[in-house]
Amino acid sequence: MLFSSRNTIHAFLIAILILATSCINKKQVSQNYICTSGIPIIDTLLISSESGNSELMDYDASTTDFIILKEDDNTMFADINQIIDAFDKYFIVDSYGSRRVVSFDHSGHPFASYGKHGNGPGEYIYPWDVDVNAQYVYILDISQRKLLRYNHKGDYIDSQNVPFDSKGFALLKNNKILFKLEPSKEMNYQLCVTDSALNPLSYMLHYPDGYIGGWVTDAVFQKNDKGISYYCSPADTIYRLDYDGNLIGKRLLNFKNGTIHTSAKINFIDAEQQGKLTSGMHLLNNPVELSNGTCFMEVTDYTNKGTYVIMLNPANGTHSAKKFADKMSIYDVIVPCVSSGNQIISYLDRIIADKCYNFDMMPDSLIKALNEGNRLLVIHNIH
Repeated sequence: MLFSSRNTIHAFLIAILILATSCINKKQVSQNYICTSGIPIIDTLLISSESGNSELMDYDASTTDFIILKEDDNTMFADINQIIDAFDKYFIVDSYGSRRVVSFDHSGHPFASYGKHGNGPGEYIYPWDVDVNAQYVYILDISQRKLLRYNHKGDYIDSQNVPFDSKGFALLKNNKILFKLEPSKEMNYQLCVTDSALNPLSYMLHYPDGYIGGWVTDAVFQKNDKGISYYCSPADTIYRLDYDGNLIGKRLLNFKNGTIHTSAKINFIDAEQQGKLTSGMHLLNNPVELSNGTCFMEVTDYTNKGTYVIMLNPANGTHSAKKFADKMSIYDVIVPCVSSGNQIISYLDRIIADKCYNFDMMPDSLIKALNEGNRLLVIHNIH
């Protein structure tokens, strides 16, 4: 999941899923468009695959906790594309494998499942993105263009038709919703804020001319105490919004080995098929930011070939890079991940553990759980 097979799924899934085009009135879009010129630069993230100058990623057992996910028939899943830590529960999103959304309490005991694969009420085809508030769990089905709603116990409440193609959303204040839009002939805006009935209120950020895409970013929105981070790979800018849906800043990405071929930022699949991805770097997914400013991100480097997990803090200049490879440490596997305060939550199964040189050094109870097919959440406590 974390290696080349995962990258292939991301790059080509967009070619498999062909969605209907939007029918939004161009005049209305133009009237509701928010000018985004002059967005202030928050900082510049200097990204390198070199080992760096920080030991923050060299975890040991005293700074790491493991949660065994005790799946039952109601909460079994195949893979993890997103982890959400909210309201004393871990929500697991499996968009590709079992196509399920399930939850566990903070002890790892099964709590609930939300809907199932199908075409009926409360069912979905591709549960692509999920967000949660105190009352409800929302699931975006990109195949049927629906936003489904459940209570925390898993009871289906209702669904709404989404009026455009979208592969990501985030709940805002005052019952508003932020959507990431897919490009279409009708418009080339990246973001839309709607009211609770999914009526568009405003549009932001143009796609580049001729944009097609081709790389699918998990979790285009990441929430933290600084606001909402928006990133769609392989762009070179990360945007930040507040919880009212206003753009408040941007982070520029400065790759030490350079950026990837310009054509790949317009049409990633064509650039890959034409052999243009031979040098440069790009982020695979939206970086995760802790409350202390430390960012964790997954990066592909075509120059120094490999996939890396990079930690950096632009405020103090600390930086570290770990390459995904055989004989890595179990404490270096931190994707897919989510932040919770100053914690990074990641995922470990037996396949990944077999690639780690210190798997046999784990407590017997954890080895036994992995051998029996359980998966673990790995809680990295960053001090």
